[in-house]
Order: sequence, then structure tokens, then C-alpha cells
Amino acid sequence: MNNLLIAKNALLNWVVGHDPERAGDPRLEWTNMPESWGVFVLLFTVMAIVFGVFWMYRREIDTCPMPVKLFMAGLRLATLLFLVALLLRPSVFYQQVTEIKPTIDLLLDGSLSFARGDVYRDEKQVGRLAAASGLDVIGIAEGSVKRSDLVNRVLADKQLIQSIRDKGTVQVINFSDGTKTIAVIPANLQSDMPSPAESANEPTEPAATTGQIDNDSLIQETVPDLVPEGLGTDIWQALRESIDNANRLSAIVLISDGQHNGSEDPIEIAARAQSLGIPIYVIGVGDPNPPRNLSVNEVFVRSKAYPDEPFEVEAILQINSLGNAGDIPGQLTVDLVQQRFNERTGQMEDRQVIQSTQVDVPDNGGRIRVDFDHTLSDPGRYTYTVQVENLDNETQTDDNALVSSELVVVDEQVKVLLISGLPSYDYQHVQRLLQRDQTIALSCWLQSMDESRPQEGDLPISRLPRTIEELGQYNIVMLMDPNPQEFDAEWIETLKTFIKNKAGGVFYMAGPQFTSEFVTLNRLKGIREILPVRFGDSESIATTQALATATDNRSGKMLLVNHNMDHPVLSFHADPAATQRTWSQMPGIYWSFPALTPKPTARVLMEHGDKVNADGNQPLLAAGRYGAGTVLYMGFQGTWRWRPLGLQAQFFDRFWIQVTRFLVENRSLQGSRRGFIDSDQTEYELGQRVLLVGRVLDSQFRPSKEPSIEAVVRDAEGRSQSIEMQLLPQQEGRYEGTFVAQRTGKFEATIDLGTLESEEKLIDPISFRVVPPSAEASSFWLNEKLLKDIAETSGGKYIELEQVSELPAALPRLVTRAEFNSPPEPIWDVNQYVRFLFFLLPVVLLTSEWAIRKWYKLL
Repeated sequence: MNNLLIAKNALLNWVVGHDPERAGDPRLEWTNMPESWGVFVLLFTVMAIVFGVFWMYRREIDTCPMPVKLFMAGLRLATLLFLVALLLRPSVFYQQVTEIKPTIDLLLDGSLSFARGDVYRDEKQVGRLAAASGLDVIGIAEGSVKRSDLVNRVLADKQLIQSIRDKGTVQVINFSDGTKTIAVIPANLQSDMPSPAESANEPTEPAATTGQIDNDSLIQETVPDLVPEGLGTDIWQALRESIDNANRLSAIVLISDGQHNGSEDPIEIAARAQSLGIPIYVIGVGDPNPPRNLSVNEVFVRSKAYPDEPFEVEAILQINSLGNAGDIPGQLTVDLVQQRFNERTGQMEDRQVIQSTQVDVPDNGGRIRVDFDHTLSDPGRYTYTVQVENLDNETQTDDNALVSSELVVVDEQVKVLLISGLPSYDYQHVQRLLQRDQTIALSCWLQSMDESRPQEGDLPISRLPRTIEELGQYNIVMLMDPNPQEFDAEWIETLKTFIKNKAGGVFYMAGPQFTSEFVTLNRLKGIREILPVRFGDSESIATTQALATATDNRSGKMLLVNHNMDHPVLSFHADPAATQRTWSQMPGIYWSFPALTPKPTARVLMEHGDKVNADGNQPLLAAGRYGAGTVLYMGFQGTWRWRPLGLQAQFFDRFWIQVTRFLVENRSLQGSRRGFIDSDQTEYELGQRVLLVGRVLDSQFRPSKEPSIEAVVRDAEGRSQSIEMQLLPQQEGRYEGTFVAQRTGKFEATIDLGTLESEEKLIDPISFRVVPPSAEASSFWLNEKLLKDIAETSGGKYIELEQVSELPAALPRLVTRAEFNSPPEPIWDVNQYVRFLFFLLPVVLLTSEWAIRKWYKLL
């Protein structure tokens, strides 16, 4: 049978000839071949023709021998059958046999957990991994080889990829908290399934196709290197998108550590894959044994502090796999170690443990925040190390301590101008406190003071400063219910210039004597522009105050805004809850000024809990910005009542010192600072967008009009990154810029002023830190149970990374054969020689038969 097929195909190829423009192999078809009952009619006709021809020649005379009669009958029969064949219209079409191979999705876990190494405890497993990857045994055992390096080396095996390509097109997808197709590796064109033609030893081979590839730029021959940058691991989403976008998908290969932190259950999507006939083959990466480790991940301290000013040292501890409940220590000792830089020797002095604390250890481990409160009296440069005791049988102990960035305690004085209409209790206690503080140089202007008596303060003055040169010598101007008689519009304009262009700080405390008049006089209307709250007109203020005096003699409730509990003015403790408890013990207020609402850009720190208007609670303490400076509004008096709380007026003193520090934060102590830079947060997770805001003045201390400025962000290793900050519309001098946090660690940001005429080219930096995503930092070991459940539920198989050579054989073979036929053409139209033969053949047959008949004298 095979020989007949070969002969038939050879004859057909000879008949039609070779046409290079034709794709496929020629095939013969009878286009007029009848169907159904017509087949029987055709057979009957052919039989009738055969019978009729032979019956006719049997009746011929005997002058012709029988063999000749049979020969002539054959000629006549051939002619008639040839005509029947012409009637059936023999035609040629070209057939192209194509194998369509399916798609195999290769899902690579690109989360940050693949950027770490595993300390494997099974020596045999280490050996198998080294053999599969070709990497160093010691490096794998010690954990210096990243998971991504193992995966990249294993998938770099060309023979492995070629074996997978025999089963279909490989679509490589990187997934973490999202998915991205990074490569398409077409299936091998050589078929491993014999076609019918090949079974008949046909010389031609069928073509193979893998379906249409939408993006040619993704076509590659190898798997691209895995770069772990993802902020999460959502296995459910990766599997769902593969199934939903499936185009002849035969299998999914999932390479992951199984630490799924998405919101949906991947077992459910595995069951769906099983119902669709799509098995999932899972390759687990990592050590399934959670490490027993305690590490200090972050230590953060501000870059600058003042003598005797409290500050915080914050540390983040990471605890992993402490073992059984009996092995978990109830508490751990954490030490704060201080070192001071010796300016004479140029070296750090001896380490000194200055604080120790006990922290509770959660049963399931995780991240623990530890805060230390500290105060320094001596100026200098300091670093802090947070260290924690080693655990029993801890797998890694070299990360149990971490050193902070440098803290500088400055020895320059803040110059404060304190103005008050009357010697209220608040004025008297604040004046003594500021004059006692060695970091503050105080000038006082008590308006009610007898002219014959000198004003108080470290830097006494004989008249109220009125020019910008005089006012610009100070860092802060504090107004405590000032008497409006001594002020005019020119002084208010000077104050606005002091804040707006000189980055000065202004504090305004309302009082029952003069504030109503001060904020409503037309000549002093500029004060309303400065303060971060809005007021009513003089009549509404008077009415509100009269009603409050007549109806309420009780103390009012101070209501702190919870989300601002960590504000530098309010914060007394590292823990906001402790700060809240301290403020809840403060005495109430007996009088407050009726401010209506805060301005849109203001930050309300404290509200009146008993006075509510249509816009909400009455603001009592609000911070705002005006130009380059900071403004703080206090709408009540009586802070002197806070003095009994704490030791030796502890919280009263700290509050007012924090007020001065906050107001001077945006201006250098010499008054020459030309702006500030700040970030919207002090801590970011990797991948978050960091927002930098800045205020910049030109060399004449006017708001900058440059369309953009350059911020410089540096990490602890000295690497820098330039960030372009754009000028905000209709806000001269104000700039914003953003960038994505791409590395963990501590960072400083500053603005490059870029002016040669200025001695100061960089604005004082601000610090922030970038930490790993909490979802990826807490759990990173191999979750074998989940991965095996996914494979089993889907009908696939779980394979260890070192046994990945078993994968190609396990993948299903789902090759579909497709035949593509060209339109049929009559055989006499294909070849001109064939056309000539088709017309010549019946003539030759009939002529031959006629000549023989005449030879034998037949009719």
C-alpha cells in the first residue's frame, strides 16, 4: 500500500510539475464526483459501458481473431472511460499540513524575596542544587547565592528549554504584585509527531506553527534573567491572568517560593485550571525551614538636635521562626550604645551603653519597633548602635546590631523676639523658661512696661524693631496678645517680609484683652493673611465672646487631632498613645478666641472639644506656612496651668521649647538660609513614591522664579540621585518633585542652590528611610504545602528546583494537525503538456481502434 501511495504521488508530481510559488504537496480530486445515490448511478453507467462494449465486440464477425477483438474492446472501453473521467473533472489542489503547538506559560516569581539567599540545612539538597545550577556549593550552603541566581542558572540550560519548546511555545511571565510578559520563546519547528505523509515515507515534511505572536519584540530563544523587584507575591492573580488570557494553553509552569500575600486563595484558581484541563507544574525555590534569626533592620535618628532637647532613636527588629512555643523567649533585651566623635583625635570614643529596655516577643515573630528617648547637653557629633542579645541556636548573628547615621548637636543660639501686650502668667513663665535656656537668645518687648524700666531678656532692646534689617536678626517673633496701638500697616508688612522671604517663624497667642481689635483693625488686616485660621468680623467676634462669657464658666476640653499626635509641637513620647495619655491629663481651658475655621493649607493640632460650628470644631492650635516661614496660632491662654504635670514643669517646659524648635526648623540660625526641603513621610516602603517639597529664595531672599531646581538624594553609601523639582503654578518659590524608592536604607535629601556667590550651596538636608515591603520581609521561606496543593488540585506535579530536568517529560503533548488546501484547478489547466495529452489521448485511442477495424474489414 505504501508503494502505491509513493507511486501515485510521484506520478502526480510528474504530471503537475514543480511550481516554487506553490506551498504544500499536490493532491488529486474529482470535483464532479457524484454524492449519495449519484455514486450508484455512476457505477451502473460504468458497468453498462463495460458490458455494452464487450457485448458488442462478441457479436463481431469471426474474420477478426478473439485477441484482436478484446484489444479493440479495450481501446473502445478506455476511450469511453476517459470521457467519463473528463466528465468527473479531475483537478489538482495543494495540501499543506501544519502542526499547531500549544502555549506553555512560564510564571517567574519576581518578588523581593527572590533577592535573598537561603541557608540550606540539607547537605544533599545543596549538592543537587549545585549540580543543577553549576554554582558553588559553599555559596549555596551559606546563603550568599540569591534565589534569582539559582533560577537564572537553571533556566539557562539550552537543552532544558529546547525540550520544553518541543511541547509548545513558552510565554515567560514575570509576576509579583502584578504580571508582565517578558519573553515569548517559539516552539521548535521540527515535529516530533509523524504525519500521514511521513508514515507513507513521503519525502516532504509538514510545517509547524505556534500560532500568532502579538509582539515580535518579545520573541527570544532563551529565558531572560529574573530580576527580583516586586513588592508582593500574588500567585492567584498570576494564575488567573494566565487562564483568562489563555490561547491554546496546555500547561502552566509556576516557579515560586509559595509565599502568597494576595487577598484571594490560589487553590480556588488551581481548581478552575483543573476544570479547564490546564495542569499547573510547580517548581519550588528556597529552603522550607524558616530561619531562626533576630536582626536589627533599621536604626533611625534625626540629623540635628539642640543641647538639652529630647530626641528619639528608633529601631526596627525582625524576628523569624523562633520555633516551638517552649523555645520562644518571653522578652529580649535591647541596648542603646552611644559613641561620640572626638574632634581632637579624629576618632570615635569608646562605646557606652546608655539605655536598655525589654521588649515582648510575639509568638509568630515579625517586626518590632523599639524607641529610645534621649537628651544630650554637650554639642558634638554622635552615632548610636542598637544591639540585641543572641538567640539560642540562632542561624545568623552578625545582624544583631546596627549603627545609625550621625547626629549633630549644634551649639548655636536661636534668637527670639517675645512681644506681649500685658505681663500675663503665660508671658512670665515662657519668658523665664526661654531666658534660662542656653540655646536661646531672648529679647523681650513688654508693651505695658514702664518706659523707665529696662526690658527683660538676654539681648535687651530699648525699642520695638521696625525695619526688616532689625527684625531679620531674629529667628522667631512671638506675639502674645499684643496691643494693636503700637503697630501699623508698615510693621505688619515688615513682618510678612520677615516670614515670607527670610523664612522667619511667627507665633501668635490670642488673648482676651487685645486680639479682637488686633485681628479686625483695617490697618492691621495683613495679620489675617499670615495666620493659618480664619476669623469673623468684629461684630460676630464680640457676640460670640459675650455669649461665651455669659453662659460658660467651666473649663473647656482640649481635643488633640489623632493623626497629628506625632507633630513635633505635640509629641512628648515616641509612642503616640503615651503622648495622648499625657495630654489627656492636662487641665482644660477657660477662655478661647472664636476662630472660625482653619485655612486649607493649615494643619490643625488641637481643637475645642466643646465648641462646634457649621464647619466643625473650633481650632485652638494650628500650624501653617506663609512664604518660606512657619506660623503657629494658639487660640487660648492658660498654659501655665500645665506646670504641675510632670517633674519640675516637665511638660510645660518641653511644649514651649518644642514650639521654638518647630518655628526655627525652616530657617538657619544665622538667618542666611535660603529655603528648606521636606518629605511627606519619614519612612517609605520600597516601591513607594517619595514626595519632596521645597521653598527656595534667590540671593536677594526673594521667592525663586526658576522653573525647576535640582534636589540631590544620597544614600548611606554615598551614591547620589538627582531629582528635578518643578515650580508650582502661581506659587513663586515653592517646588515639588517625586521619585520612586528603589533601594532600602537611609537617605538624605537636599537642594543644590547652584550659585557661586553664595557661601551656602546646599540647603540643610532632611532624612528619611526606605524599608522592605512588610509583606515580603515577614515571610520568605519555601511554602511547600501551598505549592504542592496547587499542583495536586490542578492535576499537575510539584517538582523541586534541582529536579527541573523532569519537567519536559511531565508536560502534556497537545499537538493539533491542521490541513490547509488550495482551491482545486482542472488538471488540464495546471500544465500545458497535460492539456495537450488530454485532447490527444482520445483521438489516438479512437484512431487506433478505427484502423484495426478497417484492417480486419469490420464495420
